[in-house]
Amino acid sequence: MKRFIGISILVFCIAFCSAQTLTVTSDKNPALVGEQILIKYSVNAKGKNFIGPTFTGFKLLSGPNSSSSSSYSFVNGKSKSEVTTTYSYYLSPLKEGTLIIPSATVFVNDKEINSEPVSIKILKANTQQKQKNNSISNNLYISVKSSKRNITVGEQIIVTYKLHTRLDLENTELSSLPNLNGFWKKDLETSSRFKREVINGVPYNTAVIKKSVLTAQKSGELIIDPMQVSCSIRIANQNNRRDPFANFFNSYNTREEIISSKSLKINVKELPNPKPEGFFGAVGNFKISSEIDKSELKANDAITLKIKLTGTGNIELIEPFKINCPDDFEVYDPKVSDKIFEGGNKRSIKNFEYLLIPRFKGNYEIPAYEFISYNPKTKKYVNQKTKKHSIKVLESDNNEGSKTSFSQQKIESSKKDINYIKTTTLLYKKNNKKDNVLIYYILFFLPILIIIFNKTYKIFNSGKSNSLSDYKHKVARKIANKKLKKAKQYIKENNYENFFEEIEKSLWGYFADKFKVEIIHLTKDSIEEYFNKNNISVEAKEKFISLINECEIARYAPSSNKNQKMTSILEEAEKIIVNVEANLK
Repeated sequence: MKRFIGISILVFCIAFCSAQTLTVTSDKNPALVGEQILIKYSVNAKGKNFIGPTFTGFKLLSGPNSSSSSSYSFVNGKSKSEVTTTYSYYLSPLKEGTLIIPSATVFVNDKEINSEPVSIKILKANTQQKQKNNSISNNLYISVKSSKRNITVGEQIIVTYKLHTRLDLENTELSSLPNLNGFWKKDLETSSRFKREVINGVPYNTAVIKKSVLTAQKSGELIIDPMQVSCSIRIANQNNRRDPFANFFNSYNTREEIISSKSLKINVKELPNPKPEGFFGAVGNFKISSEIDKSELKANDAITLKIKLTGTGNIELIEPFKINCPDDFEVYDPKVSDKIFEGGNKRSIKNFEYLLIPRFKGNYEIPAYEFISYNPKTKKYVNQKTKKHSIKVLESDNNEGSKTSFSQQKIESSKKDINYIKTTTLLYKKNNKKDNVLIYYILFFLPILIIIFNKTYKIFNSGKSNSLSDYKHKVARKIANKKLKKAKQYIKENNYENFFEEIEKSLWGYFADKFKVEIIHLTKDSIEEYFNKNNISVEAKEKFISLINECEIARYAPSSNKNQKMTSILEEAEKIIVNVEANLK
C-alpha cells in the first residue's frame, strides 16, 4: 500500500512539472519606433535561475524585474495554494520591421522550461502627431469600410464600423443607425473589446461597434447614411494637478461628444438582361443536389425528398422551391433548416425537406428541379439541375391504393365524353297544394329573417362592445398578441438583445404578411409605398418606421433600466399594429 502511494505521488509530481509553461506577453503589438514596450514572462510555480533572451533591435530600458504572487483557497475542506513568478522587461524598439524575441528559460523543481519566441511588428511613428494631439477629430472618430463598392442587384457586401480612440472613454452609446434603404440587412456578431491598432504611425484603441451583411435589392447609386455615436470622455481636472491625492479620487470631468462616420456610396448595377425563365433572384456561387430516403414504398406511406443548397451568396433569402411531383402524390410544405455563416459570405448550407405521400400503386418519377442563379464573379447565369428519382409504389396493406386508383382512372376516362345538350324540354303541371306553397315561402324568407336578426343582435349587443370599432379593435389586438408572443417571453427571461431583435422581426413579419411583400423587397421605402397605397395615416407610418429604428439602436446601446424599456417598447408595438389594422378596416 505504501509503495502504491509513493508511486502515485511520484507520477503526480512528474505530471505537475510537465504541465508548467513559461508564457510571454507584450503590452503593445504592433508598436512604434522609440515607444516603451513591457515584456512579461510568467510561470505558475516558483521559478529559479531565469535566463533572459537577447533583445536584438531593442534598447533595454529595464529588466529583468522579478516578482512573485501567491493565492490560497479553501474548498470542500481542502486547501490549495498557487504561486506565480513573473519576470518583466522594459524595451524600446530601435528600427522598423518585424523583430523576433528568442526563447527565455526558467527552472522549476530542477526542470528546464522554455518559452515560445515572440514576434513584434514595429512601425514608424508619426512625427506630426504632437501638433494635432489636442484635436478631438484626430483622437476620436468612426471609420466605415465596405468590402466592395461596385456590385449587382442581389450581391452582398460586408460593412464594418470601427471606433478609434486615444482618449479615456467612460461610456459610448449609439445615437442613430444608418438608413439602409435599398438593402436587406443581416447583423453579424462583434466583440466590443478594444484592441491596439496603428494607423498612419499613430496608435489607437480600436473596437468594432457594428458589422453587417447588406444585400442590394435595387439598382442605382445607393447611399449608406452616417452612423452617430455619443461618447462620454473623461478629462482630468486641471485645477487639481498640484494635489498629490487627486489621482486616488474621481478628480476628472466628463465631456459629451457626438461623432459621426462618413456616408458610403455603393454603385449597384441591374442584373443582365434577358433574365432566364425560372430565375428568382439567387445571386452567388451555389451547388444544388437532391436525394430521397427510399425508392420503394407502399401506398399512403411517406417519403422524404431533400434538396440541399450550398455555397456563398444571398442564400438566406432563397425561398423554398416549387417542385413538380406526380398528380397522385400529396406534397406538404417543406421543413427548412440552414447553417448560415457571415450572412452567406462564407460557405453556407440550406436544406429543404419535402414530405411526399403517394396515394396509389404504380411506378412514378420525380423530375429534376432546375435551379438558376447568377454568379457575380463570372458575370453569367448558371443553370443547374438535380437528378431524377424513380419511385416504385406498392399496393398498401389494406388495398386502398389499388381500389382508389381504379375508381379515379374510371372518373378521368369519363371526362372525355360530352353528352349533347337537350333541345326540347318536357314540362308537366303538378298538383298545387296549399301546404307546399306555405313551405316554399317559409324556406324562401327564412334566410333573410336570420340575416336581419343577426344584424339587429350585433347592434343591440353594443353594451358589451360599445361600437363596431371596438370589435375591430379586439380583432386587431389578437393579431398583435399573436405576433408579439415570443417577445413577451423574452421579457420574462430578461433577454434584452433577443427581445429587441424579436420585436423588429415581428414588425417586419407583420408588414410582409399583411401586405404580401416578399422578404427580398422588405425596406423602409416599401413600408412607405404600401402604407400610402392602402391609405394608412402618416402618423401610423412614421411611428411604424420609428419603432423599427428604435429597436435597431436598442440592440446595441446600453440601458440602465432595461426591463422598463422592454415593457414600453412592447406596448408601443402592440399599439402600432392595432393602429394599422384600424386604418385598414
